[in-house]
Amino acid sequence: MADHTIEPWSLFSPDEIAAIESRAIPFGRDETVDALRFAAGWATRVAKFDADRSLAWTDRTVWNEHDLAGSLHQRDFLERAMSQLPGALRERLAAWVAAVDERFRSYTIDDPDEKMAKIADVDLTGRQWWWRRVPTDGPITQDLTNY
Repeated sequence: MADHTIEPWSLFSPDEIAAIESRAIPFGRDETVDALRFAAGWATRVAKFDADRSLAWTDRTVWNEHDLAGSLHQRDFLERAMSQLPGALRERLAAWVAAVDERFRSYTIDDPDEKMAKIADVDLTGRQWWWRRVPTDGPITQDLTNY
């Protein structure tokens, strides 16, 4: 499995990075974002939710269930951006993302009550596995009891 502690850009040559950047996808109204930026963002979010598990619910730096929902949407964009890449580049980045995904799985459990779907107001039909996961502990679990 790839090392998720290194930045994804370090896996690619300058020419490969340019090829990835040339396949950026629309994000919002006025921006395009490439798969490397989405991958780095997903890794940052996964690390933040993991670190927050040791903090108190009253800590004002803790991210909540809405931050998680936004992160899951970003993971969707990452998947879409990776699908634009040529096979070899996609496979190399996908291996790195798989390590980040494994970290996310390591501190989450199945969400049988579909709390994240309720929070994000999305239909889970056709949604990827990450939409069906919630952290096992930490302040966010207190927020999730409201759903």
